[in-house]
Amino acid sequence: MNRFVFPSLLLSIGIFLSSFSYAEEEATKLQTTGVFIKNDKGHLVFTDDADKKKYFGFNKGVKEKVGDLIDQKVKLHAKVKRKEGAKFTSINYVVSVKPVKK
Repeated sequence: MNRFVFPSLLLSIGIFLSSFSYAEEEATKLQTTGVFIKNDKGHLVFTDDADKKKYFGFNKGVKEKVGDLIDQKVKLHAKVKRKEGAKFTSINYVVSVKPVKK
């Protein structure tokens, strides 16, 4: 029985560790300027000034950090993730968001 426990333990540890590395590869950093707006469903949508890509902020933490900076040009530093097969890229975590001085 011990012959089967050790290999299965190693396999379990390998799967566990590979799941962490997969999650790290998906999230990417975003440092750019753009504008947050609220769409008709009440979700935040960030449009990048450089390439006009749209990023969606669904979670409560993103909405709290953006606060009153909707419809203003801001400098955004965030972690974004595009899920396999999804049509959009979501903002998972906002590191900082600051208004751009004119």
